Amino acid sequence: MMKLKYYEIDEKRLLEEVKGKKVAIKLPEGFIPYAKKILDFLEENGINAFLLAESCYGACDFVSYEGIEKIICIGEAEMPYLRRKYKPEVAFIEAKYDFDVSFLNGVFKYLEKNVGLATITPYAHKLKECKKYLERNGYKVFIGKKSRRTAYDGQILGCDFSSATSISNYVDSFLFIGDGFFHPVGLYLASKKNVVVANPIEKRIYADEIKKEANKILKKRYAVIAKAMDAEKFGIIVSRKIGQKRLELARRLKKLIEEKGKKAYLIVLNDVDEKIDYMEFDCYISTACPRVAIDDMDKYKKPILTPIELEILLNERKWENYEFDQIL
Repeated sequence: MMKLKYYEIDEKRLLEEVKGKKVAIKLPEGFIPYAKKILDFLEENGINAFLLAESCYGACDFVSYEGIEKIICIGEAEMPYLRRKYKPEVAFIEAKYDFDVSFLNGVFKYLEKNVGLATITPYAHKLKECKKYLERNGYKVFIGKKSRRTAYDGQILGCDFSSATSISNYVDSFLFIGDGFFHPVGLYLASKKNVVVANPIEKRIYADEIKKEANKILKKRYAVIAKAMDAEKFGIIVSRKIGQKRLELARRLKKLIEEKGKKAYLIVLNDVDEKIDYMEFDCYISTACPRVAIDDMDKYKKPILTPIELEILLNERKWENYEFDQIL
């Protein structure tokens, strides 16, 4: 196994996937510092590979490439419904993190009887073990079924919380197994249920922090919407990336904006950058990865909204019904 920071990837499988192919390696942002290590490993084994040093928001973040027979995406799980749509073929080498589930005893004081479990790729292989541990300690535990965009039961994405929301009527709260706050905050907003985080890397439990983090994000998003109140010319961003292409949604939003007496224009843009500050649009709507508007909002002078935030801006949705944009 090859160690990448906290995580491990299967070296043997990596070599099997690249054998006899003109390959390129694609990495999520957190693994980019280890690109040289991976390329050196391949070269030592007789493989010369390209590095696709582009954005990688997940298994959805691919366009077609010429001169490459296969792409190896390291760190992510596949999106099953895209399996036959990748050009060229994409193989996914997941990153995994093993841990002792007994650290979950720290969550007991925060959870009620009925618990929903959710996680992200590096921890998905431990979810059933976490379930058994909680059940041995008196909890009734639910894990939602995977969707067309997720590889595992209980797995959530920044753009798909459906495995968790599908069981929200049966649970009092959710326990998220993983690192970072983006996914549990999104789950909290989508489910309207309390979310506790058990971070296996830090061996720490977070409870009240999720609501606090959600409120911080909501305040920032409210400010972005307020900044767009006087906008008259809207640029609607459409991505060509295979799992982020929502042209029909973009067209519906264009129609909605024009029905409100404002101007709307469709813009094909795979990676949002500083150029949006110099085009003659007052505001942008991103139909690409939902995280573009949330994560990068401080980078640009002009506001970028999600489709849901546009609905709020145009009085088609109440602020109380705010949630993260999802691609389902």
